[in-house]
Amino acid sequence: MEHGDELDAFTGENFRRGGYLAHADRYRRADEFVTVARRFWDGWSSGEIVHHGAQFDVRGAAPLPPAPQGHPVLLQAGDSGEGRDFAAAQADAIFTRHGSLESGRAFYADVKRRAADRGRNPDHLKVFPGAAAVVGDTTAEAQEKARDIRRRQVSPQTALNFLEQVWGRELQSFDPDGPLPDVEPVFDAPAVQGRVLHADPREIVATYRERAEAGGLSIRELVIELNTRPQFVGTPQAVADEIDTFVQADAADGFILVPHLTPTGLDEFIDRVVPLLQERGAFRAEYEGATLREHLALPRPDGAAPARRVG
Repeated sequence: MEHGDELDAFTGENFRRGGYLAHADRYRRADEFVTVARRFWDGWSSGEIVHHGAQFDVRGAAPLPPAPQGHPVLLQAGDSGEGRDFAAAQADAIFTRHGSLESGRAFYADVKRRAADRGRNPDHLKVFPGAAAVVGDTTAEAQEKARDIRRRQVSPQTALNFLEQVWGRELQSFDPDGPLPDVEPVFDAPAVQGRVLHADPREIVATYRERAEAGGLSIRELVIELNTRPQFVGTPQAVADEIDTFVQADAADGFILVPHLTPTGLDEFIDRVVPLLQERGAFRAEYEGATLREHLALPRPDGAAPARRVG
């Protein structure tokens, strides 16, 4: 068993499912879990619920009446083909990291098509990329603020720790503001790219070296570039324009904004960008419903509420 499998086995025991779960079974398990959960969410008046499946054996009853929104809103994050299929079949919204207009439109079209192929209304699967916003009085000021934020988020120690995940060896003796390590990685160690994608360390290291050489990047600069979340950087008007462009071009239904500072990271966006979006009708001026499902223009599971474009 490889080290990565050992980590999965530990997680499996921790969650009482009997050790290692094969990668191919992960979305099968998720799909069965949601299917069973929906029976309980709908099971107030149906008596005992019995399920015998490949992943779960469940017997029980739903002791509480349905929630006002019927089912909780299900958000899924996963960019693989299996992840997209699962979202298309089960999710109300999908969280993605696609940052460019071109990649966003391709992702948006793909998951909407997958939803339609499963007999769903594509409007009932929302696409919400994660993004950050940095606002300044001028473009230059915003860009300088964004550079400062990125450097504060990736300290020298953080940069070395990140690289150690790929190299599979201790790298603390290297200068984080110097070139990439001139030693080869330990190829039998698990490699993590972007904290999400597992791949051959040889391929990842080769890609990192090419990228660093092409851009003249130090260790820390490379790690900053690899881990920079898609960002809207500019004046309030420019940020509002770009966000609206993504929605109008079918690259997103909206965005999940990630603050770069806590707890004040969204203050400037709310004060200076949101009013501009409201003026052009791209963002609601007030809430029309009482639940998250209504706020996201998603129908109840019984189809009682029609979907609309998120404003």
